[in-house]
Amino acid sequence: MIRAAVMTAIIILNYAFQTTLLPSAAVLGVTPDTGLILIVSYAIMRGDAEGAVFGFFSGLLFDLTGGGPIGIFALLGMAAGYVCGKPFKNFFRDNFALPLAVVPVAAMLYQFAFYFTHMLFRGKTEFWFYFGSIMFPKTIYTLVLAVPLYLLLYAVNGMIEKFEIPRRNFFNDDM
Repeated sequence: MIRAAVMTAIIILNYAFQTTLLPSAAVLGVTPDTGLILIVSYAIMRGDAEGAVFGFFSGLLFDLTGGGPIGIFALLGMAAGYVCGKPFKNFFRDNFALPLAVVPVAAMLYQFAFYFTHMLFRGKTEFWFYFGSIMFPKTIYTLVLAVPLYLLLYAVNGMIEKFEIPRRNFFNDDM
């Protein structure tokens, strides 16, 4: 229960940060996708199912407030959380180089899917312009913030696990 409350707070705080402060820190007209960093980081730490749920609700918040079609960001976030959490169940979460390898790939795939769902269907077919002016700079900018946000989420996850472990009842004394 505490994990759900903390993760909900992180999703809301990230949304507030990404929509209020980050636009003033835009470089070349793009901002980093901190939501995607958190989705990928959480999926690496907690696995595919929890990563998909975290990604769904993170994307749903952007869908509900963005004014566009509802469900696109939720679907993309859920897919990113699931795919990024699937192969990394047996990796050490202490490996801080892992987000550096996964975040740029996830960011490019996420931006590519966004292009197809938002731009191409609206008749904007200038893919190379979009790639050079938005996709690539956004991926690089997102990569710059990947490790600091991973470290922050790693610390929060560690505190939650310290709180949860004593409350788990692996063995009943009633047997």
